[in-house]
Amino acid sequence: MIFLATKLALFAVISGVCGHAVVEDPPPRKWTSSRVEIDADYKCNAFLCRGYQFEDNTDNVQVLKAGEVLYFHINLIAGHHPGYANVSIVNTATNEIIGEPLRSWDNWPDHLSGPPRDDIDYNVTIPDTLGSTCSQAGNCVIQWYWYASGNKQTYESCHDFYVES
Repeated sequence: MIFLATKLALFAVISGVCGHAVVEDPPPRKWTSSRVEIDADYKCNAFLCRGYQFEDNTDNVQVLKAGEVLYFHINLIAGHHPGYANVSIVNTATNEIIGEPLRSWDNWPDHLSGPPRDDIDYNVTIPDTLGSTCSQAGNCVIQWYWYASGNKQTYESCHDFYVES
């Protein structure tokens, strides 16, 4: 019985660390050693990619072209807190969305949408209006953002990319 209780407690901790939903594809930014080194003074912007650093994700930077379609898969661990979600391109220097969201949902997660579920498996198209803003790695991210209104929490993931002309 103690062994079962230990396993359940460990599962609860792991689930809490993972959050309620996470982008699995394309590979999002992760937390590794650069975050500790760069943010040693604790002044990171937690509202930009949860404070995860570009330097930790240079191996996953994707080169895209305007008009290219990019597939997303969200691992929905627990979607019992409805809210809204969007996928947007964000300028990392200003932490502002560039243009309109690439996808948005007024009610996310939408368990009534499938199968197939177009809220956890979907495509976005890279706009042709980015100009030179996103022409260098680290200048922009594709951000998946979910605000769960029931528990008033935000969940987000960022994908590093740059647009090649």
